[in-house]
Amino acid sequence: MECTTKTPLYEKHLTRGAVFCETGGFSLPKNYGDPEKEVNTVRKSVGIIDVSNRGKLILSGEDHIKFLQGILTNDLKEKSPGTGLYAAILTPKGKMISDMRVFKKEDSVYMDIEPGMSEDITQLLRKFRLSYKTEVLDVTKDYCVLHLCGPDCGKFIEKRFDVSIERMNEYDHRTSGEVKIMKLNRTGETGFDILFPNRDATEVWDLLHSPLQLELSGQEALEILRIEAGIPVYGKDMDISTIPIEAGIWNALDFKKGCYVGQEVIARIKWRGRVNWHLAYFEAEQDGFLSPEDILLVKEKKVGRITSSIYSPTLGKRIAIGYIRREFRDFQGEITAKGEQYHDKVKIVRKPFHRSFE
Repeated sequence: MECTTKTPLYEKHLTRGAVFCETGGFSLPKNYGDPEKEVNTVRKSVGIIDVSNRGKLILSGEDHIKFLQGILTNDLKEKSPGTGLYAAILTPKGKMISDMRVFKKEDSVYMDIEPGMSEDITQLLRKFRLSYKTEVLDVTKDYCVLHLCGPDCGKFIEKRFDVSIERMNEYDHRTSGEVKIMKLNRTGETGFDILFPNRDATEVWDLLHSPLQLELSGQEALEILRIEAGIPVYGKDMDISTIPIEAGIWNALDFKKGCYVGQEVIARIKWRGRVNWHLAYFEAEQDGFLSPEDILLVKEKKVGRITSSIYSPTLGKRIAIGYIRREFRDFQGEITAKGEQYHDKVKIVRKPFHRSFE
C-alpha cells in the first residue's frame, strides 16, 4: 500500500487545529474546524490554502518548446518568459487526457496539473518525446505550494516577497529568491500560487505568518470556493470522455498554432460542427439537494447530469456544476435532479455564482 505523503508543513497545520484528509496521495488539511468561516476569510480578506498535492512537472532541454507545441492545445511558443497559459493534452479523437497550467521560463517550463496525475503525465510525455531533446522531471514531492487568495492578497504578497504584482495577468509569474509566485484563479478571487522547495518550508511559513498569523483554509473550503466560482476540474467535471469545447474551456485552445494531437477534431467542431453537451451551472430550490452523478430530467427525459455539488454559504443554497444537452442550454423550465433516494427541482444559472478574479 502506498504511503500518504506528509509535507514539511504538516506539523505547522497540526498546531493550527487542522483535520487532515488524503488527497492526491498527500495528507493535507481538510478543514480547521469551520469550513464556512474559512470560505468567508477568502472572500473578505486573505486566505492561505495548502495545495502541495498539485502535480508539478519541469520540462527542459533544447527541444522542449518544439515538443510541447505538438502536444498541447495552446500556443506556448508565442509566450514570453515570465508568462504562461492554460492548455490540455488530448487523444487523437479530441478527448481530454489532462488539463494543465503551463508557466514559461527562459530555459524551462513548469507544469501544474491535477493531484494524483503527475506520474501518468510524466510517463506519457516521456513516451511521446521520441527524438526530441527534452527532459521531463516529476518534482511533485520536492516542492510545497500555498495558494494565497482574496481581495487583499496582492498587497500582502508585495509586502512579504518584495515583488510588484500590479501589472501581472493570469499565468504571469515572478521570482523572489527560491520562491516562485504565479498568478492564477482557483477560487474566483485574485490568487497566487507560492511555490518553494521543501527545504525552505519553515522559512516561507514564518515569513507569511509574522508578525500576525493569517487565517488558513482547507480542502473543503477550496472545493466550495471553486464551485461557487464555476471552475471545472479534471477528474470531476472533465475526464477522458470530455471534449474541451463541451467543458467550455476555450481559453485552453488555440486555432492558429498548427497541428497538435487531436487538433483536427477540435478544429472540425469549431468551424463545421457542434457538441451535444455543454458545461452549465445549477442551483437547487431552497433546501433542495444536489449530488454528483445525479441525473437531470425534463419530463422524464434525460437532459444532463451533475458532476460537482456543494452547499454554498455565500448563496445559502445548494449549487452545482454539470452538463446539459445543447437543445436545453437556454431552458428555463422545470428540471428535476434525480438521486438514488430523492427528486429535487433545479434551475440553470447563466453565469458562475461568484467571480471577482482580477
